[in-house]
Amino acid sequence: MSSEINRVMSSRLKVPPTPKYYQLEEILRGIIAASEVGRPIPSESELCRMYALSRTTVRKAIDDLAREGLLYRVQGKGTFVAPSKVRVLFTQRRVGFFEDMSSRGIQVRTRVLEQEVVEASKRVVDELQLDEGDKVIKLVRIRYIDADPILISTTFLPYRLFQGLESEDLTRVSLYRVMCDKYGFCIGYGTRWVEAQPCSGEDAAHLQIEPTTPLLVVTDIMYDTKGHPVEYGIARQRGDRTQIEISVLMQ
Repeated sequence: MSSEINRVMSSRLKVPPTPKYYQLEEILRGIIAASEVGRPIPSESELCRMYALSRTTVRKAIDDLAREGLLYRVQGKGTFVAPSKVRVLFTQRRVGFFEDMSSRGIQVRTRVLEQEVVEASKRVVDELQLDEGDKVIKLVRIRYIDADPILISTTFLPYRLFQGLESEDLTRVSLYRVMCDKYGFCIGYGTRWVEAQPCSGEDAAHLQIEPTTPLLVVTDIMYDTKGHPVEYGIARQRGDRTQIEISVLMQ
């Protein structure tokens, strides 16, 4: 009786067929899961022939998976399996990128591009509550994971609080750890903003990505345990390799 009811109900319900591009996406997800990073998938023309699909259908499936960060294209070469994204915690924890990754067993390498004392710009003066003409320490660093550049970090610190930090070796240690242990300014809390921005030619060169790759830009102001602003930073992260994880606490 139940099977007859099911047959009748199925005949009455008009269930739309699964779109062909979605079916292809599921096939490609299986290929991606079984493949190594950097392995090419079949070309669009091969996929059209293999599954009797139109070029438009194949291209939409690939575009959808590329937007998810599962595939990436190299012009003139093909489409390849993308590395998994690095999840950056966006919570109220007193850790920076180095400590966050290290706590999860992910090895981080740092390349310092700039580490010098400069006069604070109007924006930096406002954010760090400085006086016009005050000096700041400017740090520009590229962070690598598994030999891949992941983000460019630009940081400004009040020079009067951190004199000598411009000479510290920051390639293998956490900046926040140095600020706390050596200078006595431990991070108490901070505010962060995230926005999407297009990639500049300079950023693309440093991050070894196509200029069309979007960036996740994280801007923050960090305060010490007494509520004084001690760091103003901007991290330009690869949108194809990073995600922002946000913790929501319910009272």
